[in-house]
Order: sequence, then C-alpha cells, then structure tokens
Amino acid sequence: YSQKIIIDNYKKLKLSLDSEIFFSVKANSNLAILTLMKSLGSGADVVSNGELIRALSAGFPASKIIYEGVGKSKNDIKFAIKKNIRQINVESIEELKLINSLGQYMKKNVNIGIRINPNINSNTIDKITTGRKTDKFGISINKLNKICLELKKLNNVNLKGISCHIGSQISSVDVFKKTFIEMKKAADKFIQ
Repeated sequence: YSQKIIIDNYKKLKLSLDSEIFFSVKANSNLAILTLMKSLGSGADVVSNGELIRALSAGFPASKIIYEGVGKSKNDIKFAIKKNIRQINVESIEELKLINSLGQYMKKNVNIGIRINPNINSNTIDKITTGRKTDKFGISINKLNKICLELKKLNNVNLKGISCHIGSQISSVDVFKKTFIEMKKAADKFIQ
C-alpha cells in the first residue's frame, strides 16, 4: 500500500465532496489502513460485529461508525446499540421494528438510516447489481408510505437519513441521474 496515495486520494475526495467520508471496512480491514483512515478524519462503515470491533480497535470513535448490511442478527444490533455507534442503516420493516424494540428494552434511542431500493438497473455485472426490485438489498421504494407510517409509531428510533446502493462498476451517468431523481422523491416522502 502507498500511504501517500491513500492520503492524496482521501484529500481530493474530501475536497470534492465537502462532506463526511466513511471508509468501508470490508474494502480493507488492515489495522494500519484503518488507523490511517481514522487519522485523516474518516468514519467507518461496517457490516459485521467483527468489523465493528476492528474499527473500534483502530481508534474510530463510536460516533463515526455506521452499521450497514442485510445480515444483521438480533445480537449484532444489540452490540451496536450497546456501543452507541452513530447509526444503524435499516434494510427492512422487520429490522426497523426489531431495532425499536431493542432500543426500548435497552432504554436507548437509536439513530437509524433507511436503505432504499430504488428499483434502478445499474447496467453492470448482474452479480454486483444491488438496486433492482429483485435484489435483496434495501426497502422497496413502493413501501415508503408504510415505512413513514411505521416510523410515526416507533419511539426508540431517530431517522437520520436515507441511502441506497445500486451496484459497482457503473459506467453510465444516466444511471446516477435516475437514482438521484428517485432518491429525491423518496426524501420528499419522509419530509411530509
């Protein structure tokens, strides 16, 4: 690995986005790399308790860790809540209810994000496409009204944002344009 290239690329990205950056621990879980990313100001994006423990070991503050992924168990969610991480991104209505009930049981309000499946074909390799309605990731854009109603009933979750992921190795800007249009519509539903 080249520390200089990592630092230079991080700085370019930070300057371009003018936003917080969360490094995906699954991309490279090497403690030296994670410690470097933390020193640059990055947060951590984790998909398992092992990754969460690794991020904490590298010095990421809990307030800069986001937990993603479709495979979170009840114990995974309890562990993340116990560690007071920044937020847990929700993949289903059932997971939303589980997080709320665990928050209630643990006497905590849990910050969440909602991962939306915008039903966008990213026109990339089939095995790395994640944003079509037939893919297992995120909550269908058609279920947003149900999610909004459910959120009004739940007292132990705080909605902090929405997100989506439609795949990798996307070569068409039009795909991103379609995604942004759908995500704007989704955001408007949560504001109502």
